[in-house]
Amino acid sequence: MTMRSGPDIPDPTGPERPQADPDQEDESSAEPSRSGAARARAQRPGRGRSLLVRGQIPLLLVALALVVALGFASRGVTAAQGTDAPADVFSAARASQAAAAVVAEPRPVGSAANARAHEELADQLTELGFTTDTQESIGLRAMDDEGVAGYTRNLLGVRPGTDPTGTIVLATHIDSVPRAPGAADAGVGVATILESIRALGPEAQRNDLVVLLVDGEERGLLGAQAYLDERAEELTPPVVVLNHEARGISGRPVVTRTNGPMHDVLGAMPHPEFESFTDALFEIIPNDTDFTVYRAAGWWGMDMAIIDDAWAYHSPQDDAAHLDQNSLQHYGDLTLALTRDLAGRDLGALEEGSGGDPVQTTAPWGIVGIHPLLLTVLALCAPIALLAVILVERRRGRLTLLGVALGVVAGTLGLALAVAAAVVTWQLASAATPQMLSQTTREPVRAELFLLADLVAGAVGVACCWVLARLLIGRAALLTGAGLAMTALLAALALYSPALGSSMIPPAILAAAGALLATMLPAGPALAIRVLALLPTAWMLGTQVSALMEFGIASSAGGLAGTAVVGLGAAAPLFLGRGDASLPSRRPHRLLIPVLPAVITVGLVVGGTAWTQAAPEPVQERVDAHVDGATGATTWEASGTTAWGQALDGVSATSDVPLPMIEVADAAGTPSTDGTRRVRLLITSPREAAQLELSPSVGGLEDVSIDGRSLESGNPLTGVQIVGVPQGEAVTVEATVPESAELTLLETTYDPSIAGGWKAPGDDVSLMQPRVQVALDVPL
Repeated sequence: MTMRSGPDIPDPTGPERPQADPDQEDESSAEPSRSGAARARAQRPGRGRSLLVRGQIPLLLVALALVVALGFASRGVTAAQGTDAPADVFSAARASQAAAAVVAEPRPVGSAANARAHEELADQLTELGFTTDTQESIGLRAMDDEGVAGYTRNLLGVRPGTDPTGTIVLATHIDSVPRAPGAADAGVGVATILESIRALGPEAQRNDLVVLLVDGEERGLLGAQAYLDERAEELTPPVVVLNHEARGISGRPVVTRTNGPMHDVLGAMPHPEFESFTDALFEIIPNDTDFTVYRAAGWWGMDMAIIDDAWAYHSPQDDAAHLDQNSLQHYGDLTLALTRDLAGRDLGALEEGSGGDPVQTTAPWGIVGIHPLLLTVLALCAPIALLAVILVERRRGRLTLLGVALGVVAGTLGLALAVAAAVVTWQLASAATPQMLSQTTREPVRAELFLLADLVAGAVGVACCWVLARLLIGRAALLTGAGLAMTALLAALALYSPALGSSMIPPAILAAAGALLATMLPAGPALAIRVLALLPTAWMLGTQVSALMEFGIASSAGGLAGTAVVGLGAAAPLFLGRGDASLPSRRPHRLLIPVLPAVITVGLVVGGTAWTQAAPEPVQERVDAHVDGATGATTWEASGTTAWGQALDGVSATSDVPLPMIEVADAAGTPSTDGTRRVRLLITSPREAAQLELSPSVGGLEDVSIDGRSLESGNPLTGVQIVGVPQGEAVTVEATVPESAELTLLETTYDPSIAGGWKAPGDDVSLMQPRVQVALDVPL
């Protein structure tokens, strides 16, 4: 019998035969099966569009990589200017010369070196046309159940304005921690301010200009608090402060926090950059600067810092030789531009024109501000837009709701595994070689390869989830499900704190909108929309990966991987191709895909460890000597990261050190009542820049005063520290204590050679604030 061929029955061998998708050779699936005709329609894009469909993923990936690179490169620093730079511009070379005498030696509060720095700075401010004044005071702060007081000497330089509408304050701190020259923390602020006011010229500006160099920042923001308590009313309001800080010795200077209508001013910076994310993060992480005190007092302004290479923080290597001159130049360009802008502004008009406190992020053309409520609403719309994409693609037969649900699970699990893999990788690397870590920040001297390992380790977790999920669902379901999971996560973040998501939420919103629009358009326009919608994500990834790298591996372990996964996951629906269908891919060899990034991760960790250990920097050691004041018995405690430290750790010896003198009496006119006693202690230390700490055996200290200044606290204090104690001068402490309590006085000094059993290390060891702690029982 002969069968007649009709025009609606294509020749199976002809050109119109559907081509099998290489990812769909196995038709068994967790999703409902469809007819062969339906699968063919879903898989066959058509002759004219086949090349466009095949090429859209590579095109998207190329666009992504290029813009990521551009975003990363955009966060560079300015090349340092020499001493021959024009007089009205900032010069890093001149700034370094101005601060050289100050940062030549450590200058803890109360030390002779601190006094020398104070006098040097006073002379320079006078030469620059400022009227100088010294504020000697006791700064006091209570935090929870601990109190701190310090003898501080703040330095003020004032240049009155011609027609002031407020006061501009350039602020930083003079003191450093013991044994650290503090060329960055905060010598970089000293250098930046001195060179900035020189570049401004001797003429007065419209607004009052004040240089505020405070003391005692390192021991509890004491100088800043003392100034606000005693002298702040002298300033013409509103007060705008530019506070200068450092946590590292290099990197791009960043505005970490703001207060007041500064969003109208930030654009004055060269190559402006600010993320509300950092401001919100400061409310969570335990970091503090003088800006905390200034903001609490109602001052407007911003907190600025360099944070890269934090391994040198609070160490002897925080010196002029290690401070990056390009970072200093960029810091100075920023401060000079902002000061010029603020000094000539009508600050009252700035206040009147303030539009609230927008969420800010940095785009290629500058800083963008978005109202928090608008950002939250748009963030909530993003997952709704993706749900619409899912419904459309479901009607087209490219995915099922069950597949999308599995995609949501896979995306969420991929994020968790990526962050966990990155964190564990760093924990294992740092535990295996503790001698390569800073004793303060736990950063390695060379962190670059470890930071790359963080990203690649995250890729291991994502690859595992991708391969396993593709055994069950198609690519379309996985991409849309992962995108829905990430946008929902960002929407929840927007409800909690829009500022925390300042950099990530806007690109996710645009990606979701682009995915929805592309779903409705023909292939050509749809591809253009996908590329455009992907660019904000790419820019965010480049800039934020750069910023997180400056935070360091110890601070951001897992953060790099998490940022990349959330950003790319939210943009994943943009990679949804017209040929994608709901069939899974069950190729066993794909289970080997995660092996490659895992091998690369191990290689990066091994290489990073070897590279760090080959660095010429000495290994940091932390050393304490505990001395019993009654017997002189001394026990040494060392971090033990070197052979020298291991030999010293646990050594017992006897010390013959002069002890603090203590006189105890009942405070006049305060009889004992309610089981308490009011006592007065006169304490005299034989050493320079000592720190004293009083603590009761039971209960707490109440109504504490130091030299007549009340240390106000809502809670009984379990300990009171007094820093910068003048050598040989009596400190008067009054407090109410439980009658059954005994007091312990702990004196801390930073010269380990006075204690028995000390043996100095070689040049291959860097001592980190070595302490000698003398403990004395105080009879009451």
